[in-house]
Amino acid sequence: MYDRSKDLIVVAMPLYGHAALALEALETLLASETVFRTQIVVSVDGDPRREVFDSLALYAAAHPNIHVIFGENAGPGGARNRAVEYILEEMPDVKAVYFVDADNRVHPHTIDALYRKLLSSGAGWVYTNIDTFSVNWRAHYGDSYSRLIHCITDNICDTGSMISAEVFRSGVRFDDDRQNGFEDWEFWLSAIEAGFVGAPCHDTGFEYRLRAESRFKEANRDRSGSINFLRKRHKALFRRPTLVGFEHEECPRYGVIRAGEGTVSLFSDLSLGTKDLKFDDVIRAFWGSVSEPDNFHFPPFLASSNTETLKLLARSRLLPNILSRLEKLAEQANIVFVELTNVEDERRIDTEIMPSGARQAPADLIFVSTRLIREIIENDALSWFASLGTQQLWPTSARMKVRFPFPRVRQRRALSRPEQSMLNLVTSIATSPLKQSAAMRWTWRPRRLPALSEMYQVLRDELGGGPVLPLAHNSAKKKTAAVLVPNASFGGAEKVAYAAGRELKNQGFETHLFVLGNERMDVLDEFDQAFDYLHFWKDGIPAWGDTNRFLGQDFITDEHPLDWGILRGQLSGFDLVVNNHVMAAHPLMGKLRSEGTRTACYLHVVDETVFRRQAGQPYAAIAFEHAYDAFLTCSDQLKIYLHSFGVPFEKVFSVPNGASFSIDAKLRAQVTSARKEERKGKPIRMLYMGRLDRQKGIDRLHDAIVKLKEQGIPFEAQAIGGEILSDDPSASWMTRLKDAGVKVSPPVFDGRDIANHLAWADVLLMPSRWEGAPLMIAEAQQLGCVPVATAVGAVDELINHGRDGILIRNGNDAQIVADMTRILTILAQDREALKRTAEGALASAAHRTWSSAFSEFTDWANEINPVYPQSRPSQPETLNGASSVAILPGRAVA
Repeated sequence: MYDRSKDLIVVAMPLYGHAALALEALETLLASETVFRTQIVVSVDGDPRREVFDSLALYAAAHPNIHVIFGENAGPGGARNRAVEYILEEMPDVKAVYFVDADNRVHPHTIDALYRKLLSSGAGWVYTNIDTFSVNWRAHYGDSYSRLIHCITDNICDTGSMISAEVFRSGVRFDDDRQNGFEDWEFWLSAIEAGFVGAPCHDTGFEYRLRAESRFKEANRDRSGSINFLRKRHKALFRRPTLVGFEHEECPRYGVIRAGEGTVSLFSDLSLGTKDLKFDDVIRAFWGSVSEPDNFHFPPFLASSNTETLKLLARSRLLPNILSRLEKLAEQANIVFVELTNVEDERRIDTEIMPSGARQAPADLIFVSTRLIREIIENDALSWFASLGTQQLWPTSARMKVRFPFPRVRQRRALSRPEQSMLNLVTSIATSPLKQSAAMRWTWRPRRLPALSEMYQVLRDELGGGPVLPLAHNSAKKKTAAVLVPNASFGGAEKVAYAAGRELKNQGFETHLFVLGNERMDVLDEFDQAFDYLHFWKDGIPAWGDTNRFLGQDFITDEHPLDWGILRGQLSGFDLVVNNHVMAAHPLMGKLRSEGTRTACYLHVVDETVFRRQAGQPYAAIAFEHAYDAFLTCSDQLKIYLHSFGVPFEKVFSVPNGASFSIDAKLRAQVTSARKEERKGKPIRMLYMGRLDRQKGIDRLHDAIVKLKEQGIPFEAQAIGGEILSDDPSASWMTRLKDAGVKVSPPVFDGRDIANHLAWADVLLMPSRWEGAPLMIAEAQQLGCVPVATAVGAVDELINHGRDGILIRNGNDAQIVADMTRILTILAQDREALKRTAEGALASAAHRTWSSAFSEFTDWANEINPVYPQSRPSQPETLNGASSVAILPGRAVA
C-alpha cells in the first residue's frame, strides 16, 4: 500500500519588497509539524535590494529544503509561475503546492491540515478563512465551496491556498499581466474552467498581514475594469448555461414538494436530475438558511405537485418557460395556482392576477416564494396562509392556465392534493423547535459571502435581467439555437422559422422556439417536433416601434420602456439566435454577440404602405446590421436589396422557400396520375388561398373572375380565407365573391386539408400587390397545381414562366386583371398546355427541399465551436500511510 508520508508538498513564496518580513514567514514554515515531505521555493521577483540576497543566501545555506530562484520583475503572477515551472521541472514527484506570500504567517499544523483536507476532499485546491493581523479583521468564507459565488460575486479564495499539482500539470497558470489587479481571482477562474473545484478548510492557522493600504486596495479601486477583464477572458464561465449548471449543483432555485411522498426535490434544471430531501432535512435547511445563510441553502421558490404532474410538465417542452413565468408571477401575487388542460390543436399559457378573498379552484401545482413563507412565520400568519386549503383564499393569488397536447400515456391519478402538501410542510417548518435558535449564528467568524438562497437574484444581476432561463448545458453537449418569432400561427414567415429550427435540430442542435409578443402557438404536425423547448412571453414586449428615426421607418431602441430584463434573462447564453421578425429583440443582439452568441436575422418581405412606399421589417433589421453575424433571406432579390443598404453579400444567406408540408408517396402517385388524365371539356378549377385583403389582390381576383364569367368561360372557383369584417355587409369580399360564382370557405391550416384543396385545383391564383417568396407556390407545385401569380417580390425566383407556373407582369390593376383573364382563358381551352405546366410544377417540386435550401446556413452554423468548462471527477483519498500523524481537534483554531 502506498505510503502517503512520502508525498512531497512544496511551499512557493513570491518575494518583492518584503525581505525583512519574509524571514518571519520562513521561520513559521520551518516550524511546521507534518509527516509529509516539504520543500520551500522562494521566487525573487527582480527585487534589487541587497538584503534580499544576503538573507536568503544565509537561509538557503542553513536549510537544504529552501531553494531560492531569481528572475526579472514580472509581477506577482509571473513570480508564482516561475516558481511553478521550477517545481515541476526540479521536483517532478510534487503532490501539492502551497502559496504563502512573504508577509504572511502560518501555524505549525497549517500545512498538515491543508494537505489532509486536499486528499480527503478530492478537490483541486483547499482554501482557508481569513484571519488578519496588524489590522484586525476576519471573515468566514462558507462551509462549502461554490463556483457560482466564486465566479459572479468575489474572489473567495486567497492565494495562500494549497493547490494540487494536477492543476498545474493541466496547464493552469497565473496571469502575468500586471494591469490586472485580480491575478489570483483570474487563476481560480482558470482552474474552474479546467474542471477543478475548491474545498474550504477551517482547521488551519493561516494568518494574513493586513495594512491600511495594499495592492488589494489598489486593485479594488479599478474593480469594474478588472471584472470586465475576467468576464472577457473566461466567457465560458460567465455564460448562462454554465452559471445555471453551477446553481443547480450548489444552490438549486426550486424545491418541489412531491405531494403524498414526504419529500422535496431540489433543482434548477430538471433535466439534470434532482436532489431529494426528506421533510426533516428540509426543515433543518430552512432554519439553517435563516441563522447562517452563507452555510445553509433553502431554495428561493417552493412548489407543490405530484410526481405524475412533474413528469407531464417535463414532457411538455414548456417547463423552463413555465418556471420562469412562475417566478415573475410570484413577484406579483402571494400564491400561484397552475392548471393543466389537455388540448390537441394548440399550446397556450394564460395568466390572471386575483385579489385577496378570491375563490380558487383546485390546482395541479402550487408555487410560492420562500420570502413569503419567512414573512408568514415572522408575522405569525399561519392561519392566514391556511386558507390555501379552503374555498376562499385570503392571500393574493394568480392562476396560470397551461394548455397543451398531453402525451398518449395514461396518467396516474394522485390521491394527495398539492395545497395540502404545501400546508403540511409550511406548518412543520413554523412549529419546528429549530425556530427557537434561528436568531443565533453559531459560526463565530462574521459572514462574508452572500446568502445561498439569494444567489438566483445575484445571477439575474450578472446576466442583466431575469427571470434567468433555468437551463444548463445539456448532457449531450449539443449546441443550442433559439429561433424568435412574434407569433406562432400558420403564417408563412412562422413556417419558415419552424423549418429553420427543424434543420438546425437535424444538424444536432438543441432547439428553442421563443414566441415573443404572444402566449400561444398552433400545433402544426409537420413542424411539431422541430423544437426541444417552447417559450411564450407576451407582457412588456411590443410588436412594433414608433420612433420613425431610421430612414423614416419605425424601430425599437434600448431606450424603449419594455421589459428588457425578461429578454436578457431568457435569451442569454445560446450558441445561436435567429431573429425572425421580432423587432424588440434587435437592440439585444449586440450584447448577446459580445457574450459569445452568434446572431442571425431572418427576413422575408419588404412591405408597402397604402401610398406604395416601401416599409417593414428589413428597415428595422438594417438599423442593427452591425449586431448581426448573418442575415437570411427568402430570395436573391431580398439579398440584393439588403446589399443596397450596405449589408455585405458574404453576410447574407439566400434560402429559397419550400413547402410547409410534405406529402407521402401514395398521395404523390395519385396526384401525378390525376394530372395526366384527360379533363377536356370540363371546367377549369381555380383556387385562391389567403387573406381576403388588398395586399393579396383580392379586388383583382374578383374582377378577373367577373370577366371570365362575362366571356362564358366555364370554371369552378374556390376562395379559402378570411377577412376583417366591415360594418357594411355589401362591402364584404366574401359576399362579392359568392355573387361572382365563387365558393368561399373559411381558412384551413392543416397540411392535409391544404393538400386536398391544391390537389383538386388546376390553378392557384395569386394576384398579390407585394410578396416575399410565398410558400404557397412551392406547395401548389408539389401537388401539380399550376401557380398563376403576379411577378412581385421574389415570385419569379420560384416560378419558371411557362414551365412550372405562369407569371403576370406587375403593372396597374386593369392591366393585371386583363392579363390574368387572358391566361386563364388559354389554360381553360388548351388542356395540353395546362398538363405540361402541371408536370413541370411536379418536376420542380421534386428537386426542392428545405435541407438543400438551408445547407449553406447550416454549414455556417456548424462552424460554431462553443467552449465548455471541463469537468473532472473528484477522487478523495484516505491517509492509510500517514495514520501515525496526530490530527488537530476539529475547529481548534477556526
